[in-house]
Amino acid sequence: MPIDNVCEYINIKDYSTILQKLYNDVSKLKFNSFGKSNMISFSLEDNITGEPTGYEKLFDPILSEHKKVHPNIQFRSTGFNVSDSIKNDCFAHTDVDYDKDHPNFYNLVIPIFGSSRIDYFETLAEEIHLPEVNAHGYAYYHEFKQQEVLKQGSVEFEKFLESKKIGHIVLDKPVLLNTNIMHRVVVTSAPRCAWVTRWNNIPEQIDYQTFKNKVEEILNG
Repeated sequence: MPIDNVCEYINIKDYSTILQKLYNDVSKLKFNSFGKSNMISFSLEDNITGEPTGYEKLFDPILSEHKKVHPNIQFRSTGFNVSDSIKNDCFAHTDVDYDKDHPNFYNLVIPIFGSSRIDYFETLAEEIHLPEVNAHGYAYYHEFKQQEVLKQGSVEFEKFLESKKIGHIVLDKPVLLNTNIMHRVVVTSAPRCAWVTRWNNIPEQIDYQTFKNKVEEILNG
């Protein structure tokens, strides 16, 4: 079920036709690795080099609308995330942008095909850490410390995650996600594809509900 102010379904117009067309176009081009996950991405930035992929122009039909909501969009996370197997999910993590002037950031996730869910986990400062930096030299996500002790994918680590789980949401329609909480994507049928727009550098006074209302107002206008 949705968790208030963390991840909620969002009421926006239907982007399925344009997103399917954009995916068909970009899927013929070069994709990125997606960090430690076995997902692949067609995003605005190469996740290894930090260089632009050149897809900003291709994705303009959707980006131009989403920039009306907020002009700052993180290139690394914005684009298509694809799994060709239910085994290729995205491990438990946060997403953070600590290098910006303003502290808030929210992800809009729009499912395109396949199915998945987002699991949420209790997030305690003493149980998480910033494991590495990106190509630009700043830390960009947390992991559970137990992930290094028990190893990702092990039976023991899965039991640990289950003990920390506080809820989940089925991605059968668009959601707005506050990525400060530990979460992971579980692929339940593949191939699976979703579009993500990550807005960042959002002022502190613009909380989750304020931003959600703004997204719905503008993207339904």
